Amino acid sequence: MAKPPSPITPQVANLAEKLLEDIRERGLRPGDRYLTTLDASRLLGVGNGAANRALQLLECRRVIVRQQRRGAFIDTLPDEGRPPPLHRVHFLTHPLFLRTEGLGNDQLLIGMQRELPGVHVQLSFLPSGDEGALVQQLIAEALASQTTDGFVLVRASCETQRLVAGSGLPAVVFGSVHPGVGELAFLDRDMYSGGRQLAEWLIGQGHERLAYLNRHLTYPGDHATIDAVSDALAAKKRRANALAIRCLPPDSEVCVTEIVRLLERDDPPTGFICRTRRIAEAAEVAVERLGLRRRDIDVAVCDYYLKRGERARYVYPKPLSGEEEQGQHLARLLLAGLHRHHEQENHALIPVELEFPSARVSI
Repeated sequence: MAKPPSPITPQVANLAEKLLEDIRERGLRPGDRYLTTLDASRLLGVGNGAANRALQLLECRRVIVRQQRRGAFIDTLPDEGRPPPLHRVHFLTHPLFLRTEGLGNDQLLIGMQRELPGVHVQLSFLPSGDEGALVQQLIAEALASQTTDGFVLVRASCETQRLVAGSGLPAVVFGSVHPGVGELAFLDRDMYSGGRQLAEWLIGQGHERLAYLNRHLTYPGDHATIDAVSDALAAKKRRANALAIRCLPPDSEVCVTEIVRLLERDDPPTGFICRTRRIAEAAEVAVERLGLRRRDIDVAVCDYYLKRGERARYVYPKPLSGEEEQGQHLARLLLAGLHRHHEQENHALIPVELEFPSARVSI
C-alpha cells in the first residue's frame, strides 16, 4: 500500500504548541499573567511578528485573553477546554501551490481557530502520481478514527474531489469544484468578475489583443476567467482572434520562450493576463529579451499572494475578504457539513476589486 504523504503542521501552530507546553510545565492557572510578545519571542527564539501570531492563536483557542495595556492572562487551561467538534482538518494540496501561492498561511489558520478553537490543522502534500490511492488511505484512516476529521481541498483533482465527496466526511473545496464530482461545499474568489475587470482595464489601456497565460493544470475557475476575458472582448467588438490562450508548465524558461513566440507574431498581444506572478515575471524577461518598449505592454496577474509587508508590482483582483476572514468562512462551511445543515448555503464567492501598485508596472 502507498505510504501517505507526511503531514506538516504550520509553523504558527508549532509555536503555539511550545507555548502550551510552557503553560503546563509552569503549572499556570486561570487568571495568572502570561508572557508578553517580547517574552514569547525570546522563549521561542523567533521574531516579534511570529511570536505575536502564536499568542494570537492561543487567544483564538481561548487559552489566553489579552487586554490592552495589561497584557495576557490565562483564561482556560490547555487540557480543560471544551473539545472541538472536529479533531483535525487536513489541507490537501500539492507542494507547488504552497510554495508559489502562500496557501496554509498563518492568518488563514488563525481565522479557522476563531471558529474551531483547538482544532489541529495539517498540510498533507499530494503526489503528482497515484494521488487517488493516497487520498483513499487518508479517508479510511479518518473514518476509522474515534474522532472526526475534516478536509480542505486546495487545487485538488477531480478524482480527489470525487473521493472526498463520497466519503461523507465534512469537506470544503478552497477553490472551484469540478463539474459532476458530487455535492461539495466551496469557497472561491469570484474568478469571472476578476477576469472581466482585468480584461476591461487592459482594453481601456488601448490593447487590441490580449493573452491569457495559465498554468499547465487547468481548473474550473480558470474556465470562468477565460469566459470573462472573452466576454469583455466581445462586448467591445474586438475581432475573433483577439485572445491568445496558453497553458504553461512551472518552468520559467519554457514560459519565457513561449511568450517570446507570442510577441514575435505579426499581430502580437500587448496586454497579458497571467495566472501567477511567476508567469508575469517570465513576461517581463521576454520583453527585455526582445528589447521591446516597456510602455507598449501591460501585465496583470490573477493570483497574487504577497508575503507580509511585500508590495504588489502588478495590477491584480484583490479579494475583499482578508485571509483571516477566509479561514473563518472555511471553518463555518466545515461545521455546516459536519452537522448536515443543508438549509445553509454550502458555497460562497469572495468579491474582488482591482488593486493597483503605487507605481504601476508597465513593461
